[in-house]
Amino acid sequence: MKAVIMAGGEGTRLRPLTCNRPKPMVPIVNKPVMEHIIELLKKYNIRDIAVTLQYLPDIIKEHFGDGAEYGVNLKYYVEETPMGTAGSVKNAEEFLDDTFIVISGDALTDIDLSKAIDFHMKKQSMATLVLKKVDIPLEYGVVVTNDEGKIIRFLEKPSWGEVFSDTVNTGIYILSPEALKLFNKNEVFDFSKDLFPIILKDNKPMYGFITDEYWCDIGDLRAYWQANMDVLDGKVNVNIPGNQIRDKVWIGDGSSIEDGAAIQAPCVIGANARIKSNAILDSYCVIGDSTLISERSSIKKSVIWKGCIIDKNVEIRGTVICNKVNIKEQASTFENSVIGCDTIIMEKAIIKPNIKIWPNKMVEEGTEVNSNLVWGSKSIKSIFGQRGIAGEINVDITPEYASKLGAAYGATLKGKGTVGVSCEESNAAKMLKISFVSGLMSAGLKVMDLGILHLPVSRSAVRFYGVDGGIHISTLSVNSGRLHVDFLDRNGSNIDRAMERKIENAFAREDFSRCEGDLIKELEVVPDFTSFYLRNIVNNAKSKKFDYKIALNSPSKFILGTVSGLLKSLGCRVEETNLNLDNLKRMKDKNDSNELTYFASMVKLGDFDFGLSIEDTSERMMLVDNKGRIVNEDMFTALVSLILFKTIEGGTVVVPLSTTHVVEKLAEENNGKVIRTKTSPQDIMNKILGNEVKAESLEQFNFHFDAIAGLVKIMDFMKSNNYKLVDLIAMIPDFHTDEKEVECSWNAKGKVMRQIIQESDNNSIETLEGVKIFKDGGWVLILPDAEQPVCRIKSESYSAEIAQELTNIYANKVSEISRS
Repeated sequence: MKAVIMAGGEGTRLRPLTCNRPKPMVPIVNKPVMEHIIELLKKYNIRDIAVTLQYLPDIIKEHFGDGAEYGVNLKYYVEETPMGTAGSVKNAEEFLDDTFIVISGDALTDIDLSKAIDFHMKKQSMATLVLKKVDIPLEYGVVVTNDEGKIIRFLEKPSWGEVFSDTVNTGIYILSPEALKLFNKNEVFDFSKDLFPIILKDNKPMYGFITDEYWCDIGDLRAYWQANMDVLDGKVNVNIPGNQIRDKVWIGDGSSIEDGAAIQAPCVIGANARIKSNAILDSYCVIGDSTLISERSSIKKSVIWKGCIIDKNVEIRGTVICNKVNIKEQASTFENSVIGCDTIIMEKAIIKPNIKIWPNKMVEEGTEVNSNLVWGSKSIKSIFGQRGIAGEINVDITPEYASKLGAAYGATLKGKGTVGVSCEESNAAKMLKISFVSGLMSAGLKVMDLGILHLPVSRSAVRFYGVDGGIHISTLSVNSGRLHVDFLDRNGSNIDRAMERKIENAFAREDFSRCEGDLIKELEVVPDFTSFYLRNIVNNAKSKKFDYKIALNSPSKFILGTVSGLLKSLGCRVEETNLNLDNLKRMKDKNDSNELTYFASMVKLGDFDFGLSIEDTSERMMLVDNKGRIVNEDMFTALVSLILFKTIEGGTVVVPLSTTHVVEKLAEENNGKVIRTKTSPQDIMNKILGNEVKAESLEQFNFHFDAIAGLVKIMDFMKSNNYKLVDLIAMIPDFHTDEKEVECSWNAKGKVMRQIIQESDNNSIETLEGVKIFKDGGWVLILPDAEQPVCRIKSESYSAEIAQELTNIYANKVSEISRS
């Protein structure tokens, strides 16, 4: 059997380790990770190996040559441009004349390849994927197999809402040559995204072999460090270079250890290294070839590459140190720090935890380094949450953070184009707007200061001025210390997840350049766009005067002032309140808020036509009819759908998959169409607007994401058709939903989704996001939350009791599986 080692990885998330070497050349216990893979293949008598290369290919060629030194035959295939995983292997098609194995050159594993190959042959499979169960599967392709091991579903790098299994694709494949005939040479093609879906769709035999053996995708700095620790711990069976002088201590040829040096197992010391008197190598140390550890220096849980000089009285804890680094006397480095090649750390300098220092730097004497040096790679969780960025002012989101984030956004736009920036009226939002503007301008972008706006007004300004994107900063009235930042695309929608990932990656690596001083563009200030926005809403209304009596509530006095002024200009009588009704939560939960009950009673007893509460961002509204009935989230979506269907014959509405199916009934009654999408705001926004903003789609967008424009649209529809709000609500068929939030640890979410899918064979299911199970004339949705260790359960049925029972059944399932 032949093999293909995919070794084209650049390893951007591993920087600064990979600044001057391809990812497969990063050493694990003093040997390139690809060398461990070659030894694994050789162990199972697989000696004819194709190697696909792309990033810095000559480094790999020069190190391994023709493979003779390692007892194998290597043949190289270099991509001039990235062709995808399958596309790169296609280049070696003539070499692959029989069943072959594909394995990544940048993962560490000791899998028994013979078992996987025997499984493949027994199943007569076209493609066999080696699978592994992991706790958190977000960075991998998740896979579900049936009892026979046949693959029935998979998805590459899902969000939490899309996680339907904890079984992931390791990137190790056993393939028949026929698989490569399903696509053309010089075609960008990926195994997981392109080839495997074709095999699955054509119902060709594709199986998953689940291994319990060790596998680690060395995808980031923490995984790299952990892989070294796992080798020292004996968790993975690989060949450790050097002579084992005692249990779990290896020393290379030519190394010297002076009397008085203390070495604690486990420890690996490379060839020609010198450990001086009274130096302490505490447990879990990897010391590279030709490295010097001087007197009284102490090292623990660290990986030091070759050719380093560690002077006297140095303290190193949990650090990765690359080639030829010189750390001077009494300097210290701490947990999760990484120091790039050819760097000098001067006397008494302190490298704080989580700091990344790029190659060829000098840290001056006595300096305390508490931010990445020039280019860095922080190990951080996703910056973006369910929608945009949220955090505490001057704690999570500081002016420095905002400036770098602005520059990262500029990098994704390649330093070209125009971005509009706005904020609401708090001083904190104004302060951070300045920081975002500075970061964007430093990246060479043209910036329009849109001023103090509501978020929907900012969206409108982005569309009106035709800019390439936008940033809006807002604080909460009820928690002025907390900040929200929305990043907008050219349509005024929140950017999609792909764009968020680009910004996160640029931010994490600080992989962005600043423009030269004479290229910084002038800041353009836009005066009073709100007046234009409000005039436009009024001009687009068919009715020019409304005589409604309205109870208006908002926790934001900024919103109250804007909306009250608009309604009064349209002839409405307005009574304002400043209650905190926590709209978004209460629209989902049962109406158990005293303030909410008070507001509903106020509307009913005050002879108002309707009540209206607008949340802090002025995107969402909550309505109360003249009978005091609260229009919750599902009812509001149905109400908006009804208005759209009656306004545009044969129209289409976009709703999240969690919305009541009464919307489909309304569509059927009005010859309309319903498109369901994922539940995140940006997915809904992008699905509504698409690539091109049209009048029909913009109207629906405003209903859901612009409470001011949406309110006038609702009033205009009622006035034009002589309806009251209570009349419209009466047109909506009865429906019964129930929902619950269940604790579920991050590590258990994949397992929960996989088991629920596997136990739902007799029911129709959807896995667009989470898993939606259609059962007993209703449905239940299990959705892992993207920001909290919980799963959200929502159900709908023909009665409130059955809906509640469905919710409880699956809430209990989630609890049981997550605890098992």
